Amino acid sequence: MPKKKNIIVKMEPQTVKLFAVVLQKLKPPPPLTISQWADKYRVLSSESSAEPGRWHTDKAPYQRAIMDAIGDPHVREVVVMSAAQIGKTDAFILNVLAYYMDYAPAPIMCMQPTLDMGQTLSKDRISPPRLKGLVDVKSRFAGNTVMKKNFIGGHITIVGANSPSSLASRPIKVLLADEIDRYPKSAGTEGDPLNLAKKRQTTFWDCKTVMVSTPTIKGDSRIEDAFNLSTQEEWNIPCPECGAYQPLVWENVKFDPDDLDKGIDYVCCECGCVANEYRWKAQEIKGKYVAANPGAATRGFHLNTLASTFVGWDEVVRKFLEAKEALDHGNPEEMKVWVNTELGQTWEERGIQLEDTELYNRREIYPAEVPDALTFRMIVSRWKWSAGARARNAGASATRKSLAICCRIRCGRTWTTFFSVPGARRMEQSTHCWLPASTLAAITRTRFTALRKTG
Repeated sequence: MPKKKNIIVKMEPQTVKLFAVVLQKLKPPPPLTISQWADKYRVLSSESSAEPGRWHTDKAPYQRAIMDAIGDPHVREVVVMSAAQIGKTDAFILNVLAYYMDYAPAPIMCMQPTLDMGQTLSKDRISPPRLKGLVDVKSRFAGNTVMKKNFIGGHITIVGANSPSSLASRPIKVLLADEIDRYPKSAGTEGDPLNLAKKRQTTFWDCKTVMVSTPTIKGDSRIEDAFNLSTQEEWNIPCPECGAYQPLVWENVKFDPDDLDKGIDYVCCECGCVANEYRWKAQEIKGKYVAANPGAATRGFHLNTLASTFVGWDEVVRKFLEAKEALDHGNPEEMKVWVNTELGQTWEERGIQLEDTELYNRREIYPAEVPDALTFRMIVSRWKWSAGARARNAGASATRKSLAICCRIRCGRTWTTFFSVPGARRMEQSTHCWLPASTLAAITRTRFTALRKTG
């Protein structure tokens, strides 16, 4: 069998250069996580950052694991419940946005609480030259607007949670939901805006959802509800003395409220050693997240300002003392803001709370016989405090939203009110239902008799 001859083709230098460029374009990109991409390509502008220049994740090590979880193809949902001033918008929204635009193009939706906030984000943080080279701004056919940016392989759509029209008919792969606790309860009359946005991801099997927010009121916080269903990971750093890993909690911060110049220290929960802020934050580079619910499918992270490399403990303590003084004078608003934005925790409204078991134990036996032939009509109404009633009934509300429940049961022409609030006004239509006598007897013996006693 004759040997094959190698044919050598001589090409001009410019042709060789052309082929080299073409082959370089066909070369697959190197495997990069979001944090690695940001360290290599992200540059902060002087207009949007106090420290302009190249991005360095090591300046805030707690951001690395969160960014890399967002980029993990096996993770579909990431929740970040955090304090303010930890760099969450830059790290978990803008870095992710630029990564998908440059490295893994896809249709993206960036969701803000309102349209105005979306426009501000677009003009101040997203528009060129901040994403120079990624967004087509020269072509007359580019189709770019303030709220929509096109790039090769995808687009960014910026929407407001208060605008139902902007949430419709937009199939998306990546949803970046920022400050979700500030979203309205409903986008117009169409329902929860976050759920509406998630519906846009149905056709993508590899969709990605990122929810970021500082929390608000306990029991009424979207981010807390999502975090409780996640892996619940807390940032832990080692003690500078014994090396035991632990989260930084407010209870272990020690200071003299009359003289902050004496310094602010932190007590190790294991060995009891006392060290200053510098020594503890020097351990951040060795930090790691510890999950309380590792079996959950959603990755969830919590951060407070004590771990922030952008804010000193002296500022956190000063804000606490100011909030405590206001609270002592009857104004809880400053303390509420401090708990939400510094500790990254929900605020629990003060008031009298009755546990279910306590209410159940206060039930009484109703001795009278109830004929089975009778039926009863029960009305459950929701009422709102009037100005005068709010002052008279301070702390007695049955819910955290200053709402009261009024239950009235009718037998024939007689109405019996089991729980009412003087001075309250009706907030919405009542709910009517007919109950058999046996069912009503069971209800009144275990629930409404106790409510009548407390009302």
